[in-house]
Amino acid sequence: MYKYLLLSVLALVCSKSLLGQANIEFDVKNYNSDTLIFGYYLADKLLVKDSINRAGKDESFRFVQDSLIEPGMYIVVSVPEGLFYQVLVGENDQEFKVTIDTLAESEIEFSGSIENEIFYDYLHFINDAQREQSRLDRIIVDTDSVLVSVRDQLLRDKITIAGLVRQKQEKVIAEHPSSIAAILIKSNLPFSFPEMEGTDEEIQQKKYTYYKARYFDNIDMKHPAILRTPILHQRINYYLENLTPVNPDSAITSVEYLLSLMDDKSEMYRYYLSYFLNKYGNSKYIGLDAVYVHLALNYYGKGKAPWVTEENLNEIVSNAKKIEPLLIGKPAPDFHIQRQDGTPLSLGDLNKEYTVLVFWKPDCSHCTKAMPHVIAFNEKYKDKGVDVVTICTQIGKDFGKCWEDAEKKGMNGLINAGDEFGKDRILAKYYATSTPKIFILDKNKKIRLKKVPAENLDAVLEQMLKIDAAEKAASGE
Repeated sequence: MYKYLLLSVLALVCSKSLLGQANIEFDVKNYNSDTLIFGYYLADKLLVKDSINRAGKDESFRFVQDSLIEPGMYIVVSVPEGLFYQVLVGENDQEFKVTIDTLAESEIEFSGSIENEIFYDYLHFINDAQREQSRLDRIIVDTDSVLVSVRDQLLRDKITIAGLVRQKQEKVIAEHPSSIAAILIKSNLPFSFPEMEGTDEEIQQKKYTYYKARYFDNIDMKHPAILRTPILHQRINYYLENLTPVNPDSAITSVEYLLSLMDDKSEMYRYYLSYFLNKYGNSKYIGLDAVYVHLALNYYGKGKAPWVTEENLNEIVSNAKKIEPLLIGKPAPDFHIQRQDGTPLSLGDLNKEYTVLVFWKPDCSHCTKAMPHVIAFNEKYKDKGVDVVTICTQIGKDFGKCWEDAEKKGMNGLINAGDEFGKDRILAKYYATSTPKIFILDKNKKIRLKKVPAENLDAVLEQMLKIDAAEKAASGE
């Protein structure tokens, strides 16, 4: 695992207006506790903004801040019951009263907040529409099948309700286009495809391309409140994990596209540049560390992350420069080390179709578990164009432990080597900071795969052989 710097999202600070203040009163009825939790969404997280106390049992809770707070969807949570209420805070809608009755069906009301009046008016309309739809569904299920005219009328009623919902959505968006309610409604509008021609396979490909290109049409990535809603992060992750092929070039293109939709001076940009860096720096997919390298060198390394301290910036860029020579498709770094018998060994001495490099260390429990798989793999493929080279990472006065441990592990059939005095710096070349670490190289000594689990070596090479055979057949070799 690489050592990546996790930039804390809680340290991201956006500028606040000095011309206003936040002053939100919470009158909570039928509530005995003296504490109320005021929190907010931040991408996929729910964070605490403040723990509010009241002076007396019959008094209101009040959140006051001398400057405006970031707009978005906030939450109020009762203690200890955990009752949960949503409250919108707009850029210029931060002085209002919230009345909550923990026992009432109509449990929350607002005074002085246009954002919440719009939002909750819409929610009440939708809830009424859903209840009516459910009532009609129950009648349809219970209606005798011979009453075709009744069933048809009920179905027409359902279509009418759906039309009224759509009209309500369009009305809110048209009359309050910059409201938080509008951005929430737009983000959930149904997606429709234009007519497409071709074979079934061609139509599916066209739909995928169209859907991916239009996926963020109804998400205003520059809206100041969008980061603090529960919709954005889910969309971004779906785009990256479901609409983006799992390869470095596609992932880099998608990340570049997402960043281009954001204001590069916004908190959202800062948050997601950091998020993408860490996501791909710790990706479970082999090869996607290329995205980390791209972001580190082309954003952090080129002054596009000015909020990061110099120390952290240097660490991020340094890590990327160590990883860059080891990206899949790059020529493997050459080395000049010694075999177990003391004879020299370089990468150029290995001339088979595939070379497997296994970095290991004596007394490493994970290496002990991995080595039987490596030995079995070597027995199966040593006469089929594969060299398996184990490289002991122990150096200095304890170097002798390499061969003692190799003997115990039954590694005699492998090409065992090491860099006793560290002169070749092979561990730095291959960034072998943890063990075991396994690379598969092709006949040209380019890195085909890395960080391969030892237990998967057999299956991985079999798949690789099939791919290479198919490519040779396609090229006429």
